[in-house]
Order: sequence, then structure tokens, then C-alpha cells
Amino acid sequence: MKLFGSWVGWFAGGVVAGGMTALAAAEQWLDYHTTSEGRGYRWLELSTNAPPGVPLPKLGASPCFVRWTTPLDPQGARWICFDRARHYGPYNRVFLDSNGDGRLDDETPQDAVAMDDYSATFAPARVVFKGEDGPLTYHLNLRFMRYTEDDMRVLASSGCYYDGKVNLGGKKRLLTLEDSDVNGTFNDHAPDPADCDHVIVEGDKAGYRLLGQMLEVGDELFTIEVARDGAFVKLEPAQNVTLGQVRVPETVSEFVAFGAPGHFVRRPANGVFTLPVGTYRVHGWTIDRKDDKGAAWKISGSSFNDFSSFAVAVDKPAALDVGEPVLAALTATENKGGADFSLRLKGRLGESVEILKGPERPRAPRLQLASASGPFRATNTFEYG
Repeated sequence: MKLFGSWVGWFAGGVVAGGMTALAAAEQWLDYHTTSEGRGYRWLELSTNAPPGVPLPKLGASPCFVRWTTPLDPQGARWICFDRARHYGPYNRVFLDSNGDGRLDDETPQDAVAMDDYSATFAPARVVFKGEDGPLTYHLNLRFMRYTEDDMRVLASSGCYYDGKVNLGGKKRLLTLEDSDVNGTFNDHAPDPADCDHVIVEGDKAGYRLLGQMLEVGDELFTIEVARDGAFVKLEPAQNVTLGQVRVPETVSEFVAFGAPGHFVRRPANGVFTLPVGTYRVHGWTIDRKDDKGAAWKISGSSFNDFSSFAVAVDKPAALDVGEPVLAALTATENKGGADFSLRLKGRLGESVEILKGPERPRAPRLQLASASGPFRATNTFEYG
């Protein structure tokens, strides 16, 4: 089924039939891989209180504990303990309930593979769950960060992914599944993009797609079903997809939406395009321009909240007020030595806005300060990040 933005000139909504005979969706199996480079990240809440009822190994001074929640465990979580090899040294040792027996005293400690002044990084830790057809294996990356005794954090990331060549419309393409919300499963999709897993298809200019009911590949749509453990996918051409019209300002060059139907990238024609009927959240927009010297400029919006939700229907176009004008929000925070100023560019829906000149950020704005009486004058330059 093809979904071209140019169809909008004569089609405002309705049912598009691909004229294909639907094929039975067969299981297409993928390969499991481990990686020390995180495929999705998640902060874990840290506590110095030992979990009640959990047998512990012999530990050093001031161990720390986190509870990694996962729907794959019957108890809903696995306990993890960080320990120090020396009394006042870094937290460079970890115990993880790898088999789900509710104990840490029967686990072999894992030492950090990399350390610096503030953090310790551990190799992918193997975790085993009970699946319907036998054991399920998952790997979890952990990084312990300690800046002060009162400022300690744990960052978890997925240390595994699935990939393999799959049949998409008669073509073999490499497809990758990532557990982007780091909960042990690979089939999560939800209204909030932070709670969704990722699908990557070879050659897709979008880079990645948030998992939904459908997967867009080029100008074709496929229904997609992902195994909970990521071992296989089921794909077939989408049939009889109902479309609705969306209108954005004509200055918008590219628009990205995500919702239950899927993750879609559109290049509007005169501010108009179509999407499958359903509820979405704005995921991004881009405006491209050239200045009087021919230099290419781009502004883009990202990091939207749930206030950016909108509905696509057959009978009424969805009109979205996105893009310009871009607002500059200046904040000042007083401290003992004076004040810190920060500048943030944001869009109409509160999203973050970035400006590029060519492939790089332009020179940062400057801030001029002067006292009311006149003797003090200063010019400072903001720094990115």
C-alpha cells in the first residue's frame, strides 16, 4: 500500500485499498546479540536501605540497592546491589539476582570493566527468565555514578538487541529491534514515546521508528507484530487503511508524528498531508530556509509533551499550529557570586528548538548586561549545552 503526500490534492480522507491479496503473517525469526553500547537508557532509583527479605552476601561499607522492574519476572522486578571493594573506594562491584530466586547471596559478584573519578561501568550482565518455551536470556548494562555521598545515580541500558533479514514487500531488509525503555521486553508501544521500543529498518531515512501497529518502509505500510522477547516479528502489507488529512503551516518542510497506528514522517505539500486515522503526538517538525547569501538554515522542534496530542479523522482535517514563531526563554538564577543566565529556544507547544546553519550550530547568542545607574556594563556569550 502506497501513501504519497501528493494524493492529498484529490483525496481528503477515506479508505485506501492496496489491491493486494493479504498473505498470512509468518513468524520471521531474528538473531540475539549482546552489546556494551546501550540500546535505550533508563535511570534506576537508588537506595541505601537493604531490601527486606532478600538474603545478602557479605558486603562492604554502605552498599547501595536498586530494583530493576520488568514484566518478565513474576515478582515484577529483580534486585541489584552495588558494593565497594575498599572501605572508601568507588562502587566497583555489583550483585544481580540473575535467576530470579529472590536472593543475592548466591550470586557471583561482577567487577567494573571501566572506571573514572566519578563512575564505574559494568559489562553486560546476563539475566534469565522463565519463558513459555524455556529460559529467556536478557543482558543489562549498568553504570554507577557517584559525584558526592549525597549525589549517586544508576543508569541502566539494554545490553542486547535482535536483528535479521526479513521479507518486506518481496525485498529482504535488515530489521533490528531495540528494548528502548529497558524493561526486558521488545514489543512495548504506548502514548508516551519514552515507553516505546524501537524498530530500525535498513535504508530507512528516519533512522528508527517507535513501535506501533504499523511500520512504514519507504512508501509502503506493513502491519507489525513483535514477539515479547524479540525473537521474531510478523509482517504483512497493511490493507484498507483509513486516512485523514492534516494541515500545518506551509513553512514546515518535514513533520513527524507518533501514535498507536505507528511512527510517520511526512514532507507536506503546501502544508497538507495524510495519516492513518487515529490519535497521535507531535514528535518533530523541521523548517528549511536559505539566507540572502545562499546559506542553508534549519530549525527543528523535538521533545514534545502530551499537550502536543492530536486526532486524525476522516471527516475533519486536523489543523496543527506548529513551527514559527520560536520563543527565546531567558532565566536567571542567583548565587553567592552573582547570577547564572540560561537561554532556551522553544516552540509553541513548549518543545525544544534547535537552529543549524548548514551542518553546524551558528555562533551562540550574546548577553549584554548594564546596571540601572550606568557604571556597570558587560557582554557575555552563551555556551551550548
